[in-house]
Amino acid sequence: MNRTEYYETLQQIYEDLENPNGNFQDSFPTNGDELQDLKKYAAVSLMVVDRYHTNLSKLIHERKEL
Repeated sequence: MNRTEYYETLQQIYEDLENPNGNFQDSFPTNGDELQDLKKYAAVSLMVVDRYHTNLSKLIHERKEL
């Protein structure tokens, strides 16, 4: 995922977290400070998933070459 894709995806996640009528707020109502913390966790989580996917794709590619 390039930087543009990362920020676009992160913005979508932020919108999902902030949506007062959305599933997240319905299940876990949050205040402003909590929401800021959640945004940080979302950013780190997205980075971790992207790194995992990249490494997994690399491993699959390397195995195909054997």
